[in-house]
Amino acid sequence: MAPRHSSQICDKFQTAMDLLGKRWTGLIIRSIHPRPLRFSRLKEVLEVVGDKMLSERLKELEETGIVERRVLDRPVLRVEYGLTTKGRALTRVLTAAERWADKWVDLPAQKTARGR
Repeated sequence: MAPRHSSQICDKFQTAMDLLGKRWTGLIIRSIHPRPLRFSRLKEVLEVVGDKMLSERLKELEETGIVERRVLDRPVLRVEYGLTTKGRALTRVLTAAERWADKWVDLPAQKTARGR
């Protein structure tokens, strides 16, 4: 017999999966772990993500308490994005998903040929 789950647990799980399943979200989180990055550096690391999409995802992750936007008042004003405690707790989950994908997910030939 399959285990029974409360509606609240299912709702929380689905909400988490909806957030993490959005395009580029996992890569953004992995990119700012273990250290914060400036927006321009994130753009370099995630070269296929456009400015608008990156801004939207960072804002969503900030609103959900996964990413923290820090304004550093130095000689030149800087903004960095880093993981909160809540965000750092996700890194093991994403590492496990990455290992699973490496073992079990086959890419179409065209994606493999161009290097993902």
